[in-house]
Amino acid sequence: MSNILILSRADLDKVLAQGDPKVANEIIDLMQKTFEKFSQGQADERLALEAQSPQRISVSTESHKVLFMPSRLDTTTAIKIVSVPTKEGLSGLPATILVLDESTGSVQAVMNAGALTAVRTAAGSGLATRLYANPESKNLVVFGAGAQGRSHVDMMIAVRPSLERIAIWNRGEKRRVELIEELKRDYPTRTFVSANERLEEEVKEADIVCTCTNATEPVLFGQWLKEGVHLNCVGSYRMDMHEVDAETVKRAEVIVVDSVDACAHEAGELVKSSKPQDWLEMGHITLKQMKTEQDRTKITLFKSVGISVQDSAIAGLMVAHAKKDGLGNVVPF
Repeated sequence: MSNILILSRADLDKVLAQGDPKVANEIIDLMQKTFEKFSQGQADERLALEAQSPQRISVSTESHKVLFMPSRLDTTTAIKIVSVPTKEGLSGLPATILVLDESTGSVQAVMNAGALTAVRTAAGSGLATRLYANPESKNLVVFGAGAQGRSHVDMMIAVRPSLERIAIWNRGEKRRVELIEELKRDYPTRTFVSANERLEEEVKEADIVCTCTNATEPVLFGQWLKEGVHLNCVGSYRMDMHEVDAETVKRAEVIVVDSVDACAHEAGELVKSSKPQDWLEMGHITLKQMKTEQDRTKITLFKSVGISVQDSAIAGLMVAHAKKDGLGNVVPF
């Protein structure tokens, strides 16, 4: 008889420790290794087995489109299942990750993936910010007050602790106010404000901007951007979704992506206003130890649509931490 480790949202919250820069930087470092392995595997068949990211598949139900995303990184093999609402009035993205036992091939762990997707995505943005943002950044604007928005605030503060003022934009007032109050409690020495009332002014003063929305029409405009601002754009993942306008993309002197191939098929804003041959893949930048300091005075843009090996990476880390700390419930199977 084998056992399965069940990790709830509460278990994972203990491991993730939102607001802890040490944990945040550990996950950012993990994403750097993940991007590097992914890029190596794309270029070298001998290394491809170390970072496998097959095409996702889906099935449609009456109220959801259910996505199945398998992946493998090093010795962690996992599949993430996400249910995307298709019916009016439904919200939330129920998500679960299954991790296989390397030796037996059976399921080793099942975990709530709701927070994990946001954290691993924000960690990728954290890596880009570490490389390209002004080291003395003071002002941050975040579009979106959901899990992605919250995780991005944590990762930005972890890599740029100089941040003093964080402005949050969100269409819905209730969630925006709740997040601002939550952040004020967690970071009492920093200033958190709503960006809705003076959005253009907040963006014009921003050193870092993160867009974490599901907008199909632009919410960020290139004419607002100052020289030296760094952008992390993670919300859009279809060709018809545009969080930022064409001028934003055209003004970016450096465009970095998580995957050139994935962004060429899913990043609507980039495909419309730039060419894939002009994009830099994150894994190549860190593998080649490319100098990025000279780009910190330019407008730089990191675009992420997400690659499934990031799920295996963070799921493997969660299992390791849970076992070390005795978290979760072990169920005979």
